[in-house]
Amino acid sequence: MLKEFHYNDRIRWPNGQRVAVTLTFDFQGGEDVRPLPSGRIDNEEWTQCEYGPHTAIWRILRILDEENVKATFLTCGGIAERYPDAVKAIVAKGHEIAGHGYHHETARDLTFEQEDDVQTRTVEMIRTRTARRPYGWRSCTQSLNSIELLMKHGFLWNSNSFSHDLPFLWEADGKVLVELPRQPFGDGRTYHDDHGNPDATLVIWKGMFDEFHEESKLAPAYVPFQFHPYISGRAGRARTMRAIIQHMKKADGVWLATGSEVARWCLDEVFKVDAGKVAQA
Repeated sequence: MLKEFHYNDRIRWPNGQRVAVTLTFDFQGGEDVRPLPSGRIDNEEWTQCEYGPHTAIWRILRILDEENVKATFLTCGGIAERYPDAVKAIVAKGHEIAGHGYHHETARDLTFEQEDDVQTRTVEMIRTRTARRPYGWRSCTQSLNSIELLMKHGFLWNSNSFSHDLPFLWEADGKVLVELPRQPFGDGRTYHDDHGNPDATLVIWKGMFDEFHEESKLAPAYVPFQFHPYISGRAGRARTMRAIIQHMKKADGVWLATGSEVARWCLDEVFKVDAGKVAQA
C-alpha cells in the first residue's frame, strides 16, 4: 500500500542555507502535438514546440553557464532519440538529465503495462545517448500506478504534486521515493499557452521567491521553478529567466541545486532513510 510521510519540522539545508531552489526544464519538442481531425499536423504548433530542441536549448545552456548555476532537464525519451547532441551537451555542462515520458504521454490515460513501457524506454534511451540513466521524473499528469512504477524502475525522485511546499516521502513495499513538489507558476501558465508579458512573468516569479525567502527566516523553504525551453528560451523571455536567477543569487542563504541533489540530501540528512529502502541505491 502506498503511503506518504512528511517531515516538515526536520527540513534543513546544507551549511545552514535558508532556501533550496531547483531550476527544472521540461525538455520536449513536438512529441505531444497530436494530429488534427483531418489527420494532418498543425505546422505552427509543431514548429513552436520544436524551437526548444532546435534553438532554445543552446541559448539556455549558455545563460546557465554564464550565471554559473546547474539545472535539471526533465527530458522526453523522444528528444534524446532525435537530438543526441543536445542531451549530450546538457550532461557535458554538468546539468542533470531526468525523465519526462517518451512522447510526453498523458500518464493517466495509460494502462499499467503502457506506463511501465514508457518508463523503461525513456530510461534506456537517455542512458544510450548520455551514458547515464535518469533518477528523477516528471510526467504529463500522473496515474494511480506512477509512483510504484517509478520505484520499480529505480528512480530517486518524482515531481508531479502541487499539494505541498516541502519535499516529502512516498513508501510502498519497503521502497521509498522522494517527492519534490511544484508550484503552479511555471512558464506554461505565466505565458498563457505562448502568450503573455515577460515583465509580468518576472513579477510572478519574484513574488513567489520573495515570499518563500521571507518565510525562511522562520523555517527552511523550498522553491521549485518549472521552465520549458520552447517557451522560456525565446528571446526576451530568456532575459526574464536570467533575471530571476540573478535576483535569487543576490539573496542570502540560497542553495541552487539539482533535483537529485535536493532529493539525496533529504533522504540522507532529513528523512534518515535506510539506504536499502531506496530502489536505486
